[in-house]
Amino acid sequence: MRVAYAVAEAFRSMRRIPLMTSVAVGTIMLSLLVFGLFVLVTYNVRAALGEIRSRVDVEAFLTDEVQDQELALLRGRVASLPGVESVQYISKEQARERFIADYGDSLLTLLDENPLPASLLIYLVEERRTAEGAESVARTVHGMAGVSDVASGRGWVGEFDRLVVALTAISILIGLVVALASVFVISNTVKLTVWARREAIAIMKLVGATDAFVKLPFFIEGTLQGLTGGILALGILYALYGYLLPGLAGILFLPPAVCGGLVLMGALLGGIGSQVSLKQFLEV
Repeated sequence: MRVAYAVAEAFRSMRRIPLMTSVAVGTIMLSLLVFGLFVLVTYNVRAALGEIRSRVDVEAFLTDEVQDQELALLRGRVASLPGVESVQYISKEQARERFIADYGDSLLTLLDENPLPASLLIYLVEERRTAEGAESVARTVHGMAGVSDVASGRGWVGEFDRLVVALTAISILIGLVVALASVFVISNTVKLTVWARREAIAIMKLVGATDAFVKLPFFIEGTLQGLTGGILALGILYALYGYLLPGLAGILFLPPAVCGGLVLMGALLGGIGSQVSLKQFLEV
């Protein structure tokens, strides 16, 4: 019975001050929308990094003097290194075909012989597909006999790692700003409602109403405002995603768990904000 009364009272309160209710819902919606956009960007950058890391490898270029027996021994040594998943031999002719596929044959036709070296393409296990993991394997292989040079993806993988860290930090910062702004707006909206009903609250307290009984309608009101703002923010975010998707192939939308967390965050902020300004009115 008490919960039913609190819910009915929360809806009556929101109908009494529609403007302030709209301001509170709109503020939470805009705040969560900005936060959601950064989360969406961070999520897609992380997904792209995971895809790129799946192709992280190390390529060891061989000297022309390496014989078949030496090549077999070298390939076995490389394959036994910690972090190496498999090793593929690329002959000089295969290297030429790869170059033509990527850049065309206009440059190679100017040369009398194939200048491209044979190489070992070294695939790494998943946990080593990082800038540090690739560099560690590259350093070890570079010192082996028969290897003239080694290339790894340390530079661009490191840049992606730093980008993800920066975006994550920005998302956390925006999340904190969103939380503070939403709690502030909700608490001030509820404060106006409480001020208008301060005499009724005082009477309820005098006749024995508990603090929990008085707080519950305001908590439900704030939670509903936050929940509505979260749902609207998620809806707009999905609409923007649908609008941009044709021009941005491969963009992923947030997974269901994150979408639910965004809406839940709105409800939680609304509930917390509704309680911030009640204390002074409950001291009778």
